[in-house]
Amino acid sequence: MNNRYAPGEEIWGLEVSLDVHGCNDRIDNAEALKEYVIELCSLIKMKRYGPCYVERFGAPGTALEGLSMFQFIETSCISGHFSPSTRSAYINVFSCSDFDPEAVKKFTEKFFGAHDSRILVNPRK
Repeated sequence: MNNRYAPGEEIWGLEVSLDVHGCNDRIDNAEALKEYVIELCSLIKMKRYGPCYVERFGAPGTALEGLSMFQFIETSCISGHFSPSTRSAYINVFSCSDFDPEAVKKFTEKFFGAHDSRILVNPRK
């Protein structure tokens, strides 16, 4: 990373938070979430470190039940929380290596068939 987000602004890394809505059934499929991580890491040139962890959390049959995902990468991590009841995904990518937040957004929307999303890009100092 060039450690610059804007002229004169030194940063440690970049955090991207996505709220993705109108998702397809992939958000409730552990193998699909692992595939998402592999493809995303390839796209943004991040090296995965160890396995992708996917676990189901929340009281069964409630709106809070869904999968959570975590992937270490050599330069930090990727995490996600997925709600089948609201067809939403909440994904974070943090790295001290350079990557394109818009590429993450477009890929994520396409992979999960989302009809809209909100992105927050946070340079970490």
